[in-house]
Amino acid sequence: MVGDIQHMVIETTQKIEEGWQGKPKGLLQILWERGWIDATTLGNYTMGGRQNASGVLMKNTSLKLLMANCIDFEEEESLLQHYGRELGVTVDRTPKCHCELAGEGIEYAWGFSKNYYRTLSLADKKGKQNFLDAVNKCISREKITTEMIRKFSRRARQYIAAYYKVWQKNQEQAATATVDLPIVDETTTPVEIEKIIKLF
Repeated sequence: MVGDIQHMVIETTQKIEEGWQGKPKGLLQILWERGWIDATTLGNYTMGGRQNASGVLMKNTSLKLLMANCIDFEEEESLLQHYGRELGVTVDRTPKCHCELAGEGIEYAWGFSKNYYRTLSLADKKGKQNFLDAVNKCISREKITTEMIRKFSRRARQYIAAYYKVWQKNQEQAATATVDLPIVDETTTPVEIEKIIKLF
């Protein structure tokens, strides 16, 4: 009523702590659940692994390498492969993070287009129509010529041939323990791959 004293009500809210439902677990948790992690030495595990006193990688401390040993993760079928199999089609994909192997050099053509786009002045890209014109110019056959496409395709095939050659040598080494090319494993550097490519 008018003239009555009104008392303020102050609501106390408790801090809400988020749970783990619907969130990714992370490599450490998944590997622990599978029995790959020694709970007494949790601090030793990193994404790339630790090195011993001699500077040699201790593979059993690398979360990535341990996960690679989980066959179901390594051979997991992608959604695209699943639908392809249902349709009776084989979907052959390149390894993740190896765009140098993709298609017929599509990543090289895409990279060239993006680099050319970056060279255009801001005025050439400002506004919807200018932007569309700039993009069309970057991907036009005037800029990406047949000769360039063939060069990009050749480069991708060189990488494919290099990785295949190394894979063959890995198979031979497993059988005969002799090899004349560097072995590609988790420690192989891009520089070593470039040396192999020059053989082709």
